[in-house]
Amino acid sequence: MAEAAERSLTAHLFEIFMLILATQIMGWLFQKMKQPAVIGELLAGVIVGPALLGWVVEGNLLEFISELGAIFLLFMVGLETRLEDILKVGKEAFIVAVVGAIIPFFGGYYYGLYIGFSQVSALFLGAALVATSVGITARVMQELEVLSRPYSRIILGAAVIDDIEGLIVLAIVSGIANTGSIETGGIIKLVLISFAFVGGAMALVPFVRRIPLDKLPFQSPLGVSIAFGLAMATLASFIGLAPIVGAFMAGMVMAELREEYGLEEPIHAIESFLAPIFFAYMGVQLDLAALGSRSVLIAGGAVSLIAIVGKLFAMFGALTQGLKNAIVVGVGMVPRGEVGLIVASIGLGAGAVDEREFAIVIFMVVVTTIVAPLSLRPLIAWADPEVAASREST
Repeated sequence: MAEAAERSLTAHLFEIFMLILATQIMGWLFQKMKQPAVIGELLAGVIVGPALLGWVVEGNLLEFISELGAIFLLFMVGLETRLEDILKVGKEAFIVAVVGAIIPFFGGYYYGLYIGFSQVSALFLGAALVATSVGITARVMQELEVLSRPYSRIILGAAVIDDIEGLIVLAIVSGIANTGSIETGGIIKLVLISFAFVGGAMALVPFVRRIPLDKLPFQSPLGVSIAFGLAMATLASFIGLAPIVGAFMAGMVMAELREEYGLEEPIHAIESFLAPIFFAYMGVQLDLAALGSRSVLIAGGAVSLIAIVGKLFAMFGALTQGLKNAIVVGVGMVPRGEVGLIVASIGLGAGAVDEREFAIVIFMVVVTTIVAPLSLRPLIAWADPEVAASREST
């Protein structure tokens, strides 16, 4: 028994070592090519994962560590975002989120019906196109040090609303798949709980400003902050939201105390270690073999186009920031990442989509996950003269 546990520990340590080594090398390589490091980290997972070398495989422990990476990434992003800045662009964020959900959903749904999907399968396809994987966009904005810009705040605010929208759509579609009907009461409950959670976090901000963290019975202000971030992530997960939404809201609350207690540097150190594992594990999960079919490639290409164009329409909600910044917002909402994978997996598990339909969604996830960060860097440099100047000086 002890020997088997030791072998398991050795295997897990090896996998984490390989993920960290691969992400460091690939991230460095892509930075040298003046491309987002996150693309290198994703490809690192593909290289060491089952698709190629097979040194790292999917598992519960790695999934948990990768989720922890996403939590600390969004906690860090929240820590660099003040509530008052988000509220300034609240109207734009809401319009971006709503438009960026409606158009992709109906585009995916009707295209699914057009190519022969059943109604339920088409609904799952539409649902997979709704939400945004903000972790990928946030990582690029963090690298470029533009998290304080209005376009970044619109994307982050819209992503929080997006997650609630995605939760509602997924609840409706899953209900139809399982029972053939929609439970209106359950959906209303989900909406109320979700908005209560986000509103409650925002209401904490004025009180947190007056809390002397160093006077509390804790070893350090950093420990209090991390405990609070994990508590909010846990609570978000418990009510059905993505844990990263809770982590982002917690970071935004603690942003009021960031400078006073020097929270940014130590939390950034933790995030720098864990976040690349999250992106690499996404690469590990990608089944490239499933994408070999000609019909999957054609349908996947069309769905990817719908996914990209649908989110680009969301830019009209941000035109108050100027056309260039609005385009950055639209592209920033494009990646589906792990969110699309989760929706597709639920559909596959419920028998609502078959292997071919699942592969089409995977293709869309791969395309949007890679296209968005590759496009964002030059777009932000084009839209933001300060970023362009800093790129030229490096």
